[in-house]
Amino acid sequence: MTLDLWLRLVCEAAAAGFIAPTFAMLFAVPRNCLAVIAAGGALTRFVRQFLVLGLDMEIVIATFLACAVISLVFIYLGPKLQTPRPVFTVACVIALIPGIDAYTALTSFIFMVESANDAAFSHHIFSFMHSFARCIGIMLAIAWGIAVPPLFFYRYRSRKL
Repeated sequence: MTLDLWLRLVCEAAAAGFIAPTFAMLFAVPRNCLAVIAAGGALTRFVRQFLVLGLDMEIVIATFLACAVISLVFIYLGPKLQTPRPVFTVACVIALIPGIDAYTALTSFIFMVESANDAAFSHHIFSFMHSFARCIGIMLAIAWGIAVPPLFFYRYRSRKL
């Protein structure tokens, strides 16, 4: 782990810490929750990038684990802050959305349609399939990472003893 890697992780976490509360403000999240959302967004991005860059883990698995970590954190903190968990988790994972993969898939699809008889057609097909599959995988990892941990902790929530 080099100093450059740590600097990159901190910079990306800081950027995510800015993005998360900005996104949360679109949905009128209470002002007192914004600092917690900023810390959660930074933590989520830091965990994912540490797993991807530091431990050489596949990005889809790292995304799932980062979302699961933040979901677990807010399963614990949500009741203490008297705010529902999704208020925090949805805003915290916004920096993990696969924008570059979606853009690459779209441009590859456009080039694939425009150059049906071109020699680079097979390259555009491969690029489209790779980017599209990765984009879908990351989106599913985000959804499952947010949704699965509460299933283990809220299992008996509605039952009366």
